[in-house]
Amino acid sequence: MTRRSTVLLRVAGCAVLLVAAGACQAAPGVARGKALFDTCAPCHGDDGAGDETLGAPAIAGATDWYLTSQLNRFRDRTRGYHYQDAEGLRMGPMTRAFKEVEDLSLIVDYVVSLPIVDPPATLDGDIEAGEAEYEALCSNCHGIDGRGVDAATPELNAPSLLHLNDWYIQSALRKYRDGVRGALPGDNAGAIMRNPVLGMSDERIANVTAYVMTLQRLPRRIPGPPPEPLPPLEVDPSILPEGVTVAMAQEGQDLFHGAGLCASCHLRQGVGGGLAPDLTDAVWLHIDGNYEAIVDVIMDGVPVPIEAPGPMPERGGSTITDEQVLAVAAYVYILSR
Repeated sequence: MTRRSTVLLRVAGCAVLLVAAGACQAAPGVARGKALFDTCAPCHGDDGAGDETLGAPAIAGATDWYLTSQLNRFRDRTRGYHYQDAEGLRMGPMTRAFKEVEDLSLIVDYVVSLPIVDPPATLDGDIEAGEAEYEALCSNCHGIDGRGVDAATPELNAPSLLHLNDWYIQSALRKYRDGVRGALPGDNAGAIMRNPVLGMSDERIANVTAYVMTLQRLPRRIPGPPPEPLPPLEVDPSILPEGVTVAMAQEGQDLFHGAGLCASCHLRQGVGGGLAPDLTDAVWLHIDGNYEAIVDVIMDGVPVPIEAPGPMPERGGSTITDEQVLAVAAYVYILSR
C-alpha cells in the first residue's frame, strides 16, 4: 500500500470514529483540541508544517480568525466547491465530520499553540518583478510586509501571508484566477481576491510568490494595524443631483470603505492604485461621471476595463442592496467635486 493510500485510510478512519464516538472523548481546552487534531495531522503533519504531496499547507503560524473562517467555509461549501479543487473537496467532509462546531474552535486553539514553522522557498521567480506586482495588487489588503490586517469590518480582513509554503501560495493564486476558488455568488472575500489575479499569467504568479517568500518572518502572529478612522465627510448640498442627500453620501462613505468592498481596489477615499483608477479627479474612463452613470457602472460592473488589470464585477463583487448602491454612487459622485 502506498503512503498516500495509508494516509487517506487513516483520515477516513478517524472521520468515522469521530462521528461515531462524538468526536473523541478527551480533556477540555487545548488538550481536547490536540486529540481532535489527530484527524488533521495525517495531512498537515503533527507540527502543522504541511505536506506538499497531499496539497496540505502549513497551518502553524496562521491567525485564529483565519483558521476559523476557512474551516467554516469548508464546512458550508463556500470553499472546496469546485471539481478541480481536490484539496478543498477533501477538506469539506473532514470539517463536517465534527458534529459540534465547538470542536473546530478547539482545533484552532491547538493549532495556534503550535510553534510557528517557516517553510523554505522551493520555487523560482523574478523577485524584483514580484515586488512591483505585490505592492500594486496585494499590499493594500495584506500589508506592505505581508502581515495581513484584522479590520474593524470583517469583509476587509486579510490574512497574513507569512509562514506559508510557496507551492501553496502559487496554487491558491491560480485557483482564484481560474474560478476554482472564490467565485461563488455572495463570496465577498473571494471576489476581493479574484480581482487582482484575473488574467495573471503563471509567470507573474510565480514572481509574486517568490517575493512573498522574501518577506520578514515575524516571530509571532502579529497582524498589521487597522486603518485610521476616516475624517468626517463634508458635503456641499448645492452640488448634489436631484434626489441625492448628504445622508446618502455619508452612508456611501461607510459602504465604500466597508461592505461595498470599493476601497479594496480604489483605496481609501478613492485615490486609486494598481487595481483601480483614481475617483478623486475629473477623469472618467468608462462613463461621463454623472450620477446616473455612476449608479449604472456600480450595478453592472466593468467587464473589460481600460486600465485596470482585471474586471470590476457587478456591485464590486459585494452583496450591497440597490438602495446601498445609490448611496455609494452619491459618495463617488462627490469625490471628484
